[in-house]
Amino acid sequence: MFTQVTEALARFSRIGALISLLGATHALSLILNWFSINYDNVGRSLITGYTFMEPLLLSLTAGGAAGATGVLASNIRDLTKLRLVTPLLSFTASGLALLSPLYTYLVKLSSFEGLNFIPEIGLFASLFTGIAIAGASVLALIAGLRTRVAAYSTPPPYWATAREEAEAFTEIREPVAEAQTTVYEQSPEREQRVAEAAGGQCPICGDIISGGELGECSSCGAVFHKDCLNVWADLGNKCPSCGGELRG
Repeated sequence: MFTQVTEALARFSRIGALISLLGATHALSLILNWFSINYDNVGRSLITGYTFMEPLLLSLTAGGAAGATGVLASNIRDLTKLRLVTPLLSFTASGLALLSPLYTYLVKLSSFEGLNFIPEIGLFASLFTGIAIAGASVLALIAGLRTRVAAYSTPPPYWATAREEAEAFTEIREPVAEAQTTVYEQSPEREQRVAEAAGGQCPICGDIISGGELGECSSCGAVFHKDCLNVWADLGNKCPSCGGELRG
């Protein structure tokens, strides 16, 4: 259960790092020549990615969005947020990266009539990195969909129906409730914690909490699956709810 969560987080982190690298490469393409202008074999002028202000801002914003994608993908530990933030930022970065060279060619250069513009390596680098960021964005989207499907394609865990089974069991044993009371009197504190947390979500894995071995934060009282708490404590030893120390 917890291993699947960590694998999904690692997958998003790798995709985010790839998007950041592509965004930085796209920003560097600004210093290359995007177009050249030949004047009847008499002279030659070069247009770089930063010649015009609008494409410069578009490309820098695209690089910033790609970098933010990598940072957030490496630091967010909530899969629900990762599924939304990573594809959204990466698709934004790819759109801006592709818009920059297209805007230069279709809008800025079209205003110069009678000149012959020849594409240079910087233009192809800019377009290539924009397309590559779009491909990585699709990977992020697929990763989010695969993670969501995996949670429902496997057989339902025992705690998914524990509440319904508990209600049915309660109805059956109501006539002899007094005879079975002594079973639960041995650990009233644990019974109270389970009853309060039943039906809620484990802050670490996001699955429903029911019976079984539980762990709790001594600072805020948040309840977790014991296995999740042990692994989380080994990773960072910080409560995901309050940020307090899990182990002294």
